[in-house]
Amino acid sequence: MALKILILTPRIPFPLRDGGSIAMNQTLEGYIEQGCEVSLLALNTSRHWVDEATLPALYKKLVHFESVYIKTDVNPLSAFFNLFTDKSYNVERFVNKQIEQCLIRLLQIETFDIIQFESIYTAPYLKTARKYSDARCVCRVHNIEHLIWQRLTENEKSYLKKKYLQLLTNRLYNYEMDVIKQFDLLLPISTKEEAFFNEQKLNRCIYLPFGIQERDIDTSNIPFDENSCYHIGSMDWAPNIEGVQWFLEEIWSKASVLLPEVTFYLAGKNMPPSLLSKENKQIDVVGEVDDFVQFSLEKNIMIVPLLSGAGIRVKILEAMSLGKTIITTTIGAEGIGGTHKKNILICDTVDEFVETIQFCFHEREQAKKIGLQAKAFVNTYFQKHKIYTDIIKQLTALVNA
Repeated sequence: MALKILILTPRIPFPLRDGGSIAMNQTLEGYIEQGCEVSLLALNTSRHWVDEATLPALYKKLVHFESVYIKTDVNPLSAFFNLFTDKSYNVERFVNKQIEQCLIRLLQIETFDIIQFESIYTAPYLKTARKYSDARCVCRVHNIEHLIWQRLTENEKSYLKKKYLQLLTNRLYNYEMDVIKQFDLLLPISTKEEAFFNEQKLNRCIYLPFGIQERDIDTSNIPFDENSCYHIGSMDWAPNIEGVQWFLEEIWSKASVLLPEVTFYLAGKNMPPSLLSKENKQIDVVGEVDDFVQFSLEKNIMIVPLLSGAGIRVKILEAMSLGKTIITTTIGAEGIGGTHKKNILICDTVDEFVETIQFCFHEREQAKKIGLQAKAFVNTYFQKHKIYTDIIKQLTALVNA
C-alpha cells in the first residue's frame, strides 16, 4: 500500500538555485519515485515568490498542490512590537491564517499517513495538523536554526546589534527546543543534527541526508578555466554574506597577490551592493546563474568560507559529485564526513586558506586527485536511491507501529 504523504514547505522549492530548494525538491522526487502518493502545501513567500506557471513537470505528479502567498519580509514595526512579547520573530513571520485554513480544508477532504514539515518554520501548523488528522507528523530538520543565529551573534562586532541578535537567538532556541519534542519523528539532513538531538535526548531521529545520483556528463564541449576559483550560493543568506566578506577582505586580498593569474568568481542570487562593489580584475561578481552544474564545470576550485551556519551544504555535495576540489571551513564541512586532504580541504584561518589556495594552483594534479576522490566519496555514501528506499521502509514502520 503506497504511503500518502503531505509535505508542508516554507517556500515553493523551485527554481533549484539554492541548497534548501534543491533538498526539498529532492524529497518530493524521492518519495514519488518510491511510489508514494505525495501532496504539497507550500508557502509562496514574498522573499522567494514563484510564478506557478513556471513550475516543472514534477508538480503534475503531485496528488494535490496548493501554494499561499505570504509576506515574510522583515518589518521594522512588527520587529519592534515583537520585542514586547516572548515569541520568536524568526518563526512568527511564517504564521498566516490563510495557510492554516488551506491546511484544515485539505485535511478534511484527504487522509494522510504522514505529514512532513520542512524545517521548524512550518511547525506553527503542527497543532492544526494534530487536530484535523491522525497522520504521523515528522519534521525534516535542515538546520539547527538557533545554532546559525548563535554563531552569527558571536561573530557580530556591533554591541547593539549583538544584543538584539542574542535576543532573537534565545527566543528561537526556546521555540526550537520545545517544538521538536512535539513531532513523532525527526528527519535530520546531516549527522551533525542527528548527533545533537540524540545527545539532548529530545526526540527519535532517522538520518535523511541529501542524495546524489551518479553523473555521466560529457564535458568535452564545456570550456574550463583552470585559473579560477569560485563561490556560489544564495547571497540573501546571512552566513554566506558573512563568509564571503571575510574571504574577500582577509584571504583573497592576500592570495590574489600571490596568484595574479587566478580569478575569483562570485555567483548567487540577490547579491548585496556591499559585494557588487568588490568587483575588480581578479574578482568577477557574476550574480545569479541559471545552471549550477554548467557554471561549476567551467570553474576550477570551489571556495565555501562559512563562519556560521548549520545543517549540510548541499552545494558542496553537488560539487563533489562533479569531481570538484572544495576548500571550506570546519563549519562548511559539518555533516558531510569527508576527510581533510583526501576528499576535501578544510581551513579555518586566513593563513591556512591562503596556503591551501596556493597549493591547489601550484600542485594542480594533487588538487585534481582530491576532487576525484570527493566524487567517489559521495557516490558511495550519498546514493539517492538507497537513501529513499531506506527511509520509506522506516516511515512505513512508523505508520504501522
